[in-house]
Amino acid sequence: MNVLTSIKSFIVTVEEGSFTGAAKKIGVSKSLVSRHVRELEAYLNTRLLNRSTKSLSLTEVGRRYFNEAHGLVDGIEDLNDSLRFDSSEMVGSLSVMAPQGLTEIMLMPFILTFSNKYPDVALNLMLSDGVQDLATVGYDIAIRSGDLVSKDLGMIARTIFVNQNLVCASPKYLENNTEITTPIDLANHTIIEDPNLKNDGVWRFELSGHFHDVNLKPTLTVNSVQAVKVAVRLDYGIAMLPKQLAEEDIESGAIVEILPQYALKERTVYALYRERVNTPRKVKVFIDELCEHFSCC
Repeated sequence: MNVLTSIKSFIVTVEEGSFTGAAKKIGVSKSLVSRHVRELEAYLNTRLLNRSTKSLSLTEVGRRYFNEAHGLVDGIEDLNDSLRFDSSEMVGSLSVMAPQGLTEIMLMPFILTFSNKYPDVALNLMLSDGVQDLATVGYDIAIRSGDLVSKDLGMIARTIFVNQNLVCASPKYLENNTEITTPIDLANHTIIEDPNLKNDGVWRFELSGHFHDVNLKPTLTVNSVQAVKVAVRLDYGIAMLPKQLAEEDIESGAIVEILPQYALKERTVYALYRERVNTPRKVKVFIDELCEHFSCC
């Protein structure tokens, strides 16, 4: 039994959620991956996975082992890379988790530029608007928008840029509905809400140092900023949109910014990565160049 191979098979099985997915990613048979995990459990004299006909799940011991082993295997692979390749080279895999809307709007040009610049780095980009623990899901970098949460404790956070939101509607919608002169007027309108903004039904406006909180009940809730924008353009209602997504349509007259004299809460976008004794160079370079791309670091 090769202990390291068995550990890697276990880690990939957890990441992929099945022996089939792990086998496909590693490039071996499903039976071989399953055997590696069984051998690891026998070696440790404990069960790491609960198995059923339809799914796999971690035991409590398995979850602890996965969290600890993942960092150790990463460290071994980083050490191997440092010995196999010149330290100035960028090689190996790099996994990045990022919000879908933010990636579609702003991050993809950088991702493609980075990939073209460093062709020996295999980028694995997962789009998810949920907040997940980097150590658990096994990704190198997470891009977060908004306030950091308890799952981010112990991570190193770098500010990438600050995202500004605007309240927007189409000219036709505004023409056919009651006038909006103050934030409280929004309560009489059709509201489109993106839950990823985590407003919880309360929109906070700021004017001359004074805050105005407005409780709004959305008529439509959709967890895609692109879909929210479509609904606004189709005259459905009023929504918050990122400035970077809305400004082109505002310039063309397709949509209109409402209450421009008021400021909405800004949302900081962070890059998070796990603290290690030797952080891989590819992680540092990715984040440094991402910050440089947005000229915020």
